[in-house]
Amino acid sequence: MLFQDCLCFALGKVSRNMARAYRQRLEPYGLTQPQFFLLIALYEEEEITISQLARKVAQDKSTLTGILDRLERDGLVVRSASPDDRRAIHVRLTPKAWKLKRRLWRIYEETNRSFLSRLTPTERAVLMQAVAKLEGGEHD
Repeated sequence: MLFQDCLCFALGKVSRNMARAYRQRLEPYGLTQPQFFLLIALYEEEEITISQLARKVAQDKSTLTGILDRLERDGLVVRSASPDDRRAIHVRLTPKAWKLKRRLWRIYEETNRSFLSRLTPTERAVLMQAVAKLEGGEHD
């Protein structure tokens, strides 16, 4: 197999291109891509436990905790113990984060649309099916 035929290399190139596009648009907000995607996930489901959020964004809890530490330091999220289970920690967006929602959501949609617009509707459907298969598959 030739190097350029390696799936990992090809997906990595696409991922780096997308990361670069997000990084340029997020720079004025002082957000990293992981922070940005956590905020997007929280805009969809605001009152969520750290465990639920970790599953939603496919991050382990220790990585997620570091990202949340920085978001909390910057006044964008707060964490609090669940009233029902003190072991469960809930994450909520602050008013500061809600004020950014429209602008961040626009970055999210426009950047995603920019990449998807290069594909036909059929190619998009096939891509999403292929990605779902690759995500769920067992690896050696």
